[in-house]
Order: sequence, then structure tokens, then C-alpha cells
Amino acid sequence: MKTGLILAALAMAFATSGCSDPQQQRQAQCAGGVLGGAAIGGLLGNQIGGGTGKQVATAVGAGAGAAAGTQLPACK
Repeated sequence: MKTGLILAALAMAFATSGCSDPQQQRQAQCAGGVLGGAAIGGLLGNQIGGGTGKQVATAVGAGAGAAAGTQLPACK
């Protein structure tokens, strides 16, 4: 679980580095929020159930996390 969080944080930092245009920064922050939300949601969903139920919970968690990531101020 720690590896996923570290990778999400690195992806977000990488996505926002080097963007000088404010619009590009907002888009990168939004993308980072969506990707980070999906990663965290998938990791949390993976902790539930077993077998096929675990796969479904992981997919639902990733989708819900991505949807939550779109609620960042940068995405509006």
C-alpha cells in the first residue's frame, strides 16, 4: 500500500513540474487528483472481499476514487 501512495505522490509531483502556463498547471493538478484518487481508491477497494469480489471492489474503488479526484478545485 505504501508503494502505491509513493507512486501516486511522485506522479503528481512530476505532472506539475515544469508547467509555466497556469492552464497547464491546473490540468496537471486535475490529472494528478484523478490518478491519485483512482490509485488510493483501488488500494482501499483491494482490502475488501476475496476472489472475484476483491477484483470488483478494487475496480469500484478505483472508479470512485477517480470520480472523487475530479472534485478538486483545479478540475472545475
